[in-house]
Amino acid sequence: MKVLVLGLPRTGTQSLADALTHIGFGPVYHMREVGRNNHQALWIEAIEDKFEGKGRPWGREEFERILAGYEGVADYPPAIFPEELMAAYPEAAVILTVRDEDSWMASMESTLWHLYQSRPADDPSPMNQLSRKYHEHCWGGDLPKYGKEAFRKHNELVREAAKGRKFLEFGVGQGWEKLCEFLGVEVPEGVKWPRSDDWVDYKKMVDKERKEKEGRDKRI
Repeated sequence: MKVLVLGLPRTGTQSLADALTHIGFGPVYHMREVGRNNHQALWIEAIEDKFEGKGRPWGREEFERILAGYEGVADYPPAIFPEELMAAYPEAAVILTVRDEDSWMASMESTLWHLYQSRPADDPSPMNQLSRKYHEHCWGGDLPKYGKEAFRKHNELVREAAKGRKFLEFGVGQGWEKLCEFLGVEVPEGVKWPRSDDWVDYKKMVDKERKEKEGRDKRI
């Protein structure tokens, strides 16, 4: 393992994962990999072991059941386990992706939180069950009320746990120069920073729904 990207979702983790892969620090395990590899049950097990005491805390042996062959991690579910991953992979550099908390909250509410609320609790799909686990344990099942506090606490936890490590706090939009300097590699010539976001179409749909609702409310 070479790089642990431990910022929360919606802080540029997907673009950063793609950027890391482009400069030779891949493959990177991102949320996209969960469904592709049918890893939902393993991550639910990890969450239950951490928060519900159903098993022992995870170390390198347990994480390697999921992460073997990857050179980096980013986004959820890995970011739920910052201290555990840093302990399991002491050789890895640590990157904390950060963002203004108001814009982070707006982005979360129009993506992960909206999807979570739109699905019935008894939906048996593995991804829905994983989603319910992390929403429950990361902000008590109430992102609007507890999300910003959880965001701040998470970032401080990573900063504290990463003391003495090769560490970078990376803001959205800082681009190739900052990242490549940190990792000691050349900036790729003529390559634009990736603008990856699997949620683009979903956010457009949510925004359309919101505008339609506002229009109906005005007519009432």
